[in-house]
Amino acid sequence: MNDELSKPVGSEASPGAATTSDAVEAEMIFRRGRQDVGYRIARWAMLGVLVLMAIIFSAAVPDLFPTYGTLKMILSTQSVTVILAVAMVFPLVVGNFDLSVGYVCGFSALLVAGFTARWGELPIWVAVILALLAAEFIGLINGILVTRIGINALISTMGMGTAIYGLMLSFTGGGTISQNIPHGVTKIGSTLIGGMPISVFYMIIIAAAAWYVLEKTPFGRYMYAIGGSSEAARLAGIDNKRLTLYSFLISAGLAGIAGVLTASRMGVGDPTVGGSFLLPVFAGALLGAAAIKPGTFQIAGTVVGVFTLAVGVTGLQQAGVAFWIEPMFNGLALIIAVALARYLQREAL
Repeated sequence: MNDELSKPVGSEASPGAATTSDAVEAEMIFRRGRQDVGYRIARWAMLGVLVLMAIIFSAAVPDLFPTYGTLKMILSTQSVTVILAVAMVFPLVVGNFDLSVGYVCGFSALLVAGFTARWGELPIWVAVILALLAAEFIGLINGILVTRIGINALISTMGMGTAIYGLMLSFTGGGTISQNIPHGVTKIGSTLIGGMPISVFYMIIIAAAAWYVLEKTPFGRYMYAIGGSSEAARLAGIDNKRLTLYSFLISAGLAGIAGVLTASRMGVGDPTVGGSFLLPVFAGALLGAAAIKPGTFQIAGTVVGVFTLAVGVTGLQQAGVAFWIEPMFNGLALIIAVALARYLQREAL
């Protein structure tokens, strides 16, 4: 039989088809390479911005910014912000928000001050435990509202935070608790270790522990699975509601610890302090999704995001800019953070 007749019809691709196939494959390779390069740039861009700002402010304000005093001030003042941003990451990982973390922090701080100075003069360790239990109770309520009742987390946590703020105002009559607070309260977060406040070491330990939980344990992988696709996670046998509830409990517990440190640092119980944390904490957590592991809420990027904001604000203040620059800087950073996070998440698909 003739060899040409024995060949199956269509066994040979036409030259044009082969050329088209090669072009498509080349285009796919080019796009993958471009995405890889973009990912590597995005991964370290935020850290680069942090370093660049430090260099610029060091040159602009050489007598103030590049000093140990400034470093100590940034680390000590941002320790609570970092802990709160880490707290916010856990609900974000599973696809939810917790806008009550600042108010839980303020409530915990107020309880520590109130229990030790006004409401029974309890021992400091008892006041701390009660404050942390109160924070966890709020986290439990948040988790139940989201997982059992089905209220959107953005609405439920915002409502809970506002309710907590009203409760704090009722406790204090709109004033502050500043009298008869034991000196031991201020020692909780201000004791120096190697010249650095102990609150900085609390921050490092908490951030490292949270990183390990999310990155190195099955619990963390399950939480990321829920955030990636809750339906796929459910079909894989993951208890979405239980882990989501845990995320709010962890968030509130960390916010309670931040509150104890806030009471220690300020030495007063101020019902208005919690709300001031929301913007920098939220911006830092969202900026974290644009660093280290772009498109993913995670601890390392969050820490970089918080300190990027802190360095920017501190440098601008030391350079003598107008007082309104700080809120504008934080607000624009939040917008940029959301835009970057959404863009990087689309690119990762």
